[in-house]
Amino acid sequence: MKLCVMFIKVKFLPRLALATFALTAAACNGFGTTNITSPGSTPNKAPQVSFRVVGRVGTPFSLYISDARASWTVKGIIPETIIIVNEASPVRVTATKLVNDNSLMSVEVIAGFNVKALASTTDGFGTAPDGFQQPAQRQLPYQPAASPDVRFYVKGPTTELFDALIEDQKQSNALETRVPAVIIFDNPSTNASIDGIFTAVTITGDFNIDMTCNGAVVAVGRTGTAQTLKSKCGP
Repeated sequence: MKLCVMFIKVKFLPRLALATFALTAAACNGFGTTNITSPGSTPNKAPQVSFRVVGRVGTPFSLYISDARASWTVKGIIPETIIIVNEASPVRVTATKLVNDNSLMSVEVIAGFNVKALASTTDGFGTAPDGFQQPAQRQLPYQPAASPDVRFYVKGPTTELFDALIEDQKQSNALETRVPAVIIFDNPSTNASIDGIFTAVTITGDFNIDMTCNGAVVAVGRTGTAQTLKSKCGP
């Protein structure tokens, strides 16, 4: 199954208009990454970065990610997609298997629609390092842990294709991907309302979503195929 992750970043666009755009965007067909408020004159935004951890289904892993501002540790089970919205390049990542067996674990680094790099391991408690990064990037230090640390864990229904709008008072980020996924909001507004608006595309069942602030669950979405999770989050 091909993974497609679509990102559009816009500032100060009315929520209804942006939500409508996200819902009418075809799944991974013909969309670049740009500011849709004035597509004829505004510069394109660089493709956002996401990570796809694949291999033997059910293998537990830990992912350590850092961009130019902050870092995050994400634990999950293969397969899973991890997306950073509003990320600050360059980005580094190291994945570690949490079991002592020969199962395959691979990390795909995706920019926009394209897989830019791949690292794998079959070692017990093996590590897939960021050796695929450019030498200059490998010399950059990992940044301190994000504060605040805002995440959306989209856990069900399995394989559901969904649209999401992640926003605060300064910006909105629209994306489309599949469950299971972890969406990390880098550098959100502090102590201001943060929204996650989720809409199912393939309609395979009810959503199961947790919004966390610094590791604590602050909002949940458990029923229906459209959910809005909202909360404030401070350092």
